[in-house]
Amino acid sequence: MIISEVHKLKTLLDSFLGESKNELDESYQLQYPCPKCVMHKGIAEKRKFNLEVNLQKGVYNAWCCSQYDDEMHGSILKLIKIFGNETILQEYKEITYQIQNSKLYQLSFNQNDFRIDKNIAEHKEVELPSNFVPLQKNGVNPKKVIEYLQKRNIDWDIIKKYNIGYTTYDKDNKNMSLRIIIPSFNKYGELNYWVGRDYTQWDKRIKYMNPIVVDKTSIIFNEEKIICDADITLVEGPFDHIVVPNSIPLLGKALKEDNKLFYYLRDNANANINIWLDGDAFYDVKKIYSLLNHGKLKGRIRYIPVNKEEDPSSIYQKYGKRGIIECLKHSIILEENQII
Repeated sequence: MIISEVHKLKTLLDSFLGESKNELDESYQLQYPCPKCVMHKGIAEKRKFNLEVNLQKGVYNAWCCSQYDDEMHGSILKLIKIFGNETILQEYKEITYQIQNSKLYQLSFNQNDFRIDKNIAEHKEVELPSNFVPLQKNGVNPKKVIEYLQKRNIDWDIIKKYNIGYTTYDKDNKNMSLRIIIPSFNKYGELNYWVGRDYTQWDKRIKYMNPIVVDKTSIIFNEEKIICDADITLVEGPFDHIVVPNSIPLLGKALKEDNKLFYYLRDNANANINIWLDGDAFYDVKKIYSLLNHGKLKGRIRYIPVNKEEDPSSIYQKYGKRGIIECLKHSIILEENQII
């Protein structure tokens, strides 16, 4: 029974990846063309079989691009979610359950074989701090949290849209206590990061705290909210992000070629890309501008100039949505002699 069921798994993969280069053998390893490479480099990539899938272990890896693209390695469940469809996903789960429940499985395989745990070979799961509490419009919220957000002109529409919350006092983890939490979700609506901002303004407190189980360069902050057919604006931090429409925070001032965000923009952005950093960060703006202004993005990169002491968050605090819109209207193209 198991052999026939495993062949059904192969047929499911063939249905959206194309024919594998090799037939099934005792290694349960199959080779396919990398769908991401075919998509971006052309049909000639179909002759290259650099995506490997191991049915027994339930994982895949694209040797060409997994080193910089987190989508191109992980569990087979993730592969199906990205390139297959819901019907294939459900069939894959059903067949895998049948394999695991067969008598031959108990005799011939380890308990970790043919698993469907979506976290296999992926990043450790990101979790919100244990003392996280969501803000509620009609609930009892800490006065200082509300005062801090009101001072920054953050209203309940923004709080709700971005699922903003706070952490209570925790004597065992004082660094994570009394912070405003802005979570991030990937394109599947799963938590992939968060930023905790101190609102107490006590001396010697670390201003920002982040999860330690994931590298910020390997995620797209709030990817689920991005509209790739509209202008995308790159900003520094999450408090800039929540007040600028269709924006992505860099979580700093830098963007590098090995960052997931670079490949995301290169492969998915269909309109202009604005760079809006703090007013005193023009050197960093030029580096990002130079990095992005190539290939299909060339001529579509814009810079949002503001005074040295200003950033999107401070503009919003003073002038609200109208101020943000006015700044976006005044985006400019940098001259060649201005670009690094």
